[in-house]
Amino acid sequence: MLGERVAIKEFFVKDFCNRDEATAHVTVGTQSKKGLVDKLKHKFVEEAKMLYRMQHSGIVRVFDIFEENDTAYFVMDYINGPSLSEIVNKEGPLNEARAIKYIRQIAEALKYVHERDRLHLDIKPGNIMINQEDQAILIDFGASKQYDEQDGENTSTLLGTTPGYAPLEQMGNDVVKFMPATDIYALGATLYKLLTGITPLSANLLASGEELEPLPENISEATRKAVEEAMRTNKKKRPQTIDDFLLLLRDDSSKPQSIEVQLTKTTLTADEESTLIIGNEQFSNHTVDAVRQTINGHKYVDLGLSVKWATCNIGAKSPEGIGTLLDWNSRHVEIPKWGGTWRIPTKEEQDELRQKCRFELSSENGIKGYRVIAGNGNSIFLPFTGFNMFDQGIMSADKGYYWSETLHKFNHGTAYFLFLNNDSIDWRNSNLHYAMAIRPVCD
Repeated sequence: MLGERVAIKEFFVKDFCNRDEATAHVTVGTQSKKGLVDKLKHKFVEEAKMLYRMQHSGIVRVFDIFEENDTAYFVMDYINGPSLSEIVNKEGPLNEARAIKYIRQIAEALKYVHERDRLHLDIKPGNIMINQEDQAILIDFGASKQYDEQDGENTSTLLGTTPGYAPLEQMGNDVVKFMPATDIYALGATLYKLLTGITPLSANLLASGEELEPLPENISEATRKAVEEAMRTNKKKRPQTIDDFLLLLRDDSSKPQSIEVQLTKTTLTADEESTLIIGNEQFSNHTVDAVRQTINGHKYVDLGLSVKWATCNIGAKSPEGIGTLLDWNSRHVEIPKWGGTWRIPTKEEQDELRQKCRFELSSENGIKGYRVIAGNGNSIFLPFTGFNMFDQGIMSADKGYYWSETLHKFNHGTAYFLFLNNDSIDWRNSNLHYAMAIRPVCD
C-alpha cells in the first residue's frame, strides 16, 4: 500500500512441507518432522529479528515480519541488481580492482557482524547482491550463529556448508566457538571465484593435497597472498580478524606504479625558488615536496603508510586548495572522475595517518592547515576547509573537515570524519548530508 517494492522471504522447508494449491496454506508432510520444522521456523523468525536490528549499508534491511498461510514471512529491501554469482556466470572473471572493491565492501559488513559476536557462515557469491549504486549487499543470514564469551555458541541451526566456500571446521560442524576466521575463509574463496570464474575445490580436497587452479598472471602478489592466507585449511593460520584480512589487501608493495616525474631545476641558489611541473601544473617548493609521483594521472605522496595519499583534495588544483565539498552520499560521484583505484580513506587509514605522522600547524599561501610529516620525511598539507550544511555556504572555515568512508558504528545516519582545528586533531561523526572535503587515497 505504500507503493514500495520489497522482497518477501517465506519459511518453507521443501523436503518436509507441502502447500495446498487451493488455499496456499503450508503443512508439514509427516508428523515425525513437525518438531524439526517448528524448530527451524523459530530460527527463521529469529533470523528476521536479528536482521531487523542490523543497521549497516552492506547488509540487507529487514523491516517487517508476519505469519500467514500457517507459516512465517519477513519483508526486506528489494535489491534491484544481480548477485555476484550471476555477474560472474554472465561476464566471466572480474578484473582485480572490481573484485577487491566488492570484497572490501562485504568485509566491512562482516566486520560489523563480527563486532556483535555473530558469524554469517554462508558467505558465497550467490549471497552477495550488487545494487544500482554498485554497492555489495550481504544477504541470507539463515545459517548465522550468535556467540557469547561464557557459553560459546548459543544459537543452533542448519550450518551452511556450500562446497568450495565452507572451511574444514564448518564441514565438520565444529564451529562452537566464535572465530571470524571461519567467515574469512569463505571471503577468500569468494574472492578466488571472482578472479578466476572457477568455484574453489572443497576444503576436504584441499586438505587431502589437491591444489587450486592458479590465479591469473596479472593478479598482484598482495591479492594472491590475501587469497592464500584466507583459505588456509588450518583455521589458526588464517587472518584472525577482518582487519587482518583487509591489511593483506592493502599491501601494494609489490604492485608496479606509474611514475611520472619532471623537475625543472636541480641546482638552486639561496634566493631561487624551486618549481615542480607535473602534467600542466606547477607548484613551488614550499607547497610540495621535491619529488612527486602520479597514479592514474593524479599526484600522490608516499608517506610510507598502507595507502598512498593524494597531494590535493578532490576538486583542488593545488595542495592548499579546499576543493569540492561533497556530501557523504555523493562522494562516489566525484571519485570515479579520478579513475583507477582512487577512493575515500577509511577511518582506520585516517587513524594510521594520525598515529604514524607528525601534524604541524602551518600556513600555505595564506591558507591555514596542518603539514603532515611522515617518518620518511615526505609530507602532505591538509588545509582548513570548513563544511557546508544543506547548501548554506561554507561554515567554520577556520577548521578542517575530511570525510572518511566509515559509517558510525551505532548511528548509521552518520559517518566519521577527520576534524582539524588550531588546538586538536580527532574524529567526529556527522550527518551524511553535510558536505565536506575529501583527500583521496590509492591502494
